[in-house]
Amino acid sequence: MIRPVFISACILLALGGCDRAADGDGDSTLRMAFVNDDGASLVADDGLENAAARAMHIGLTTLEPSGRVVPSLALSWRVSDDGLTYVFKLREAYWADGRRLTSGDVVAVMRRIVSPGSGNPLRDELMMIENAALITANRRPARMLGVSDPRPDTVVITLTKPEPALLQLLADPAAAIVRAGKAPPASGAFMKADDTGEAEGTLHLVKNSAYYAADTVSLAGAMLSRVDAERAIRRFNAGELDVVSGGRLAGLRAARTAVDSQTLRLEPTWGLYFYLARTSSGPLADVRVRRALAMSFDRGAILSRLFGVAGLQPAYSALPPTLPDAYAGSAGDWAGWAPDVRESEAVRLLAEAGYTFNQPLTLSVAIPHGREHADLLAAISNSWGAIGVRVKAYARGTLSHRRAIEKGDFDLAAVERIARAPVADTFLQPFTCAVRLGGYCNPAVDQLLADAAAEDDPGTRIQLQRRANRLISEDAPLIAVLSPIRWSLVSRRVTGWENNVAGAHPLSGLAMTGTKKE
Repeated sequence: MIRPVFISACILLALGGCDRAADGDGDSTLRMAFVNDDGASLVADDGLENAAARAMHIGLTTLEPSGRVVPSLALSWRVSDDGLTYVFKLREAYWADGRRLTSGDVVAVMRRIVSPGSGNPLRDELMMIENAALITANRRPARMLGVSDPRPDTVVITLTKPEPALLQLLADPAAAIVRAGKAPPASGAFMKADDTGEAEGTLHLVKNSAYYAADTVSLAGAMLSRVDAERAIRRFNAGELDVVSGGRLAGLRAARTAVDSQTLRLEPTWGLYFYLARTSSGPLADVRVRRALAMSFDRGAILSRLFGVAGLQPAYSALPPTLPDAYAGSAGDWAGWAPDVRESEAVRLLAEAGYTFNQPLTLSVAIPHGREHADLLAAISNSWGAIGVRVKAYARGTLSHRRAIEKGDFDLAAVERIARAPVADTFLQPFTCAVRLGGYCNPAVDQLLADAAAEDDPGTRIQLQRRANRLISEDAPLIAVLSPIRWSLVSRRVTGWENNVAGAHPLSGLAMTGTKKE
C-alpha cells in the first residue's frame, strides 16, 4: 500500500517570505565569496559551482534555509509502506526559454547521473535505485533504471532497499534537473546575467522571472566569486563582501579573531577530518603502529586549546560523531580509556613493532597549506613525540596534495570528507577492498557492508555498519581527529541565513536590509 505524505507548496513560499518582492536595485545584489578548496577533500569541492547550481536549477526537492527538505519541482510525494517506491507529483514549472519541465526530463537526468563513466558526485550515493549499480557497471541499459515517467507530471522512483536519506540526496544541486547541452537554460530563482560580472572569475546572477516562485525572491541578483580564506576575511572586513561561505579548517582561527563575533557563523557537518595511513607498505603497514598513533593523543584537549569552538567535536572512528545516535559507540575500546592508559598502551605497541625512544619511528605527513592544518599536526605531533614518534610535515598546494595521496607519497595524509546527507556508507565504502584507500583491504569489512546493503530492516543494517566500523577502528587505516565545522561570515545587512548541518543557504531565501523593498 502507498502511504500519502503530501507536502504543501505553500511551505516553499516561506523560503523568501510571501510578502517580499524583488526591487531590482543594485543595493539588493548580494556580493558572496566562497573559500577556495584547499585540497584536504579527496574530491574537489567547488562552493561557487554548488551555490550557482542550486540557484539556477531546481530539483525534485530542495532545502529551505533551515536545511529541511521541502518541495521544489515535486509538488508532493508518496512513499510506499516498505519504503521502496516514491511517487512524485510535479508542479507546473518552466525553463527560462519557456519550455515546461516534465517527468521525462527528470528520467533523463537520473539516467545521466548513474551512467557508466559519470562524474556526478551523487552517482555512488544513488546505487539504491533499482538497477543503478548494474547500469553504472555497463551491465544493463540506462532505460532499465528504476525511474519512470508514467505521466508528464508524475515520476516514480523504485529502490532495491529503503533509503531514508533519498529526499535529502535529491535536494542536492548535483541532482538538479538540468537540460543537456553547453548552456542549459535556468529553471531556478536566478539565471546568468548577460555581462560577465564585475571581474574575471566572478559569476553574475540575476533574478529569473520564469521561476515558479519568482514573487517570493527578494534579491535582484548576486555576484559570486572564489577567494582564499585570509583574503576573504580581509575583503569582508573592508565591506567589499556581504557573505563569505564555505570555510572549514583553514582560516577558522583567523575568522574567530579578525571579525565581529556576531557576523561569524559556525555550523556542524556530517564530516570527518582524519589522517589517512598508507597501509600497503612502510611502517604503517603494521597495525600495531597505527593503533598506537590513533590512541595516543587527547583530541578534546587539543581542539579546545587550538580553536576554542564548542561545536568542533573530536572523532575516534571512520564514522563522524554527527551521524544519528544509532551509530554512536562503535569505535575501539581505547576511545574511553584515560589519557595515561592510552599512552602506556601506545608505547607498548610501538615497542612490539620494534620502535623505542632509542630507535624512534619517523613519519612523513602530507598536509594542505594553511596555518590551521600545520598547527593541528604540530599539536598532535607533540603527543606522538611523548611516545617516541617523530614527524616530518610536507605542506602542499591543492593539486599537489591530492596528487601525493594518489601516488602514495606519504605515511599519513590529512583528509577531510563531508557527506551530502547523513549516510554511513559515505565514510565506510572508501575502506572496502574495491577502493583500497591508502591500500587498506579487509574482506570481513566488505562482507559486513555487503550484508548491510542487502538488508531491508534499517535497524539490522545499522548494526552491520556498526560492526564494520568497529573492525575498521581496530585496523586503524585512518587516524580520526575531528568532525569539521563550516565557518561563514554574514553581514548584518543580510537576512534569511540560518545555520544548519546541511550547509544549505539558498540565495532565494536571502534578503538585504536597507533596500527599497524587503
